[in-house]
Amino acid sequence: MESKEAIDLVQVYNLLKNPLRREILTLLYTRGEMNATQLKLLLNVSYGTLYYHLEFLKPLVSQVSRGRYVLNEKGLIVVEKMMRDMGAETRASPSTSILRMMSMASLMERISNKPSRYLALGITLMVIAVMLLYVMPLRMVILHISLNPSSGSLTTSIISLSIVLGYVLLSGEILSPYKGGFSGLLVGVFFSFIPIDAYLAFILLLQQLNIQITMITPLLQLLFIVAHVIQLVMIASALTHSRGVGWEKSLPASLILSYLSILTLYYNLL
Repeated sequence: MESKEAIDLVQVYNLLKNPLRREILTLLYTRGEMNATQLKLLLNVSYGTLYYHLEFLKPLVSQVSRGRYVLNEKGLIVVEKMMRDMGAETRASPSTSILRMMSMASLMERISNKPSRYLALGITLMVIAVMLLYVMPLRMVILHISLNPSSGSLTTSIISLSIVLGYVLLSGEILSPYKGGFSGLLVGVFFSFIPIDAYLAFILLLQQLNIQITMITPLLQLLFIVAHVIQLVMIASALTHSRGVGWEKSLPASLILSYLSILTLYYNLL
């Protein structure tokens, strides 16, 4: 038994000496199940190079379906130890993570794989948000919504959306060592406005029913908090699944954006 364990340790050490293999393991650990196209895009390597290294990683990586890979039990143990040695935080299995469900991880994975397929729908979601803000006495200040009794502000909404997109793209560049994935990140941010669209549509419905919004302000505030938190998690998910940024970095990046939004709203900068 001792001899077998020694051989395993030597084998693992030889696997981890290659930086590209460490990157593959880190991506699978951070994002869970991934396909070859996603790995190729994020690692900026050819399919031949990718499959060459995946062949070496068979003791740690399992192919769950054609072209899709995931860390096996031994792989999880090895990568968790590697992450601890590097001073990084470990995380729960993504398949059972509540965070994964909140972030619409499956959708973000599909978007990062084929962003062009979802681009039109993503743009539509953004346009819906802008138009709903325009027809109601509301204005968007980066990620927050402010009551504006006079009229909606199209200019403010467009500036706010530009700030959000610019910030997330810059975060993806700074936080990730990988190449590519920016188109998936951009479309993923578009989709993060789904909860905001739903919130604005609910307010519009209340107006159509002649319900006084001021009478239920606490409820609307609570609903916005829920929508806002979901959007933040989805933005973090877009960073994680398109650029391979770990949750320990993508979530704080989203929270910083929210904080900047609060400061901008408080000081009436937009």
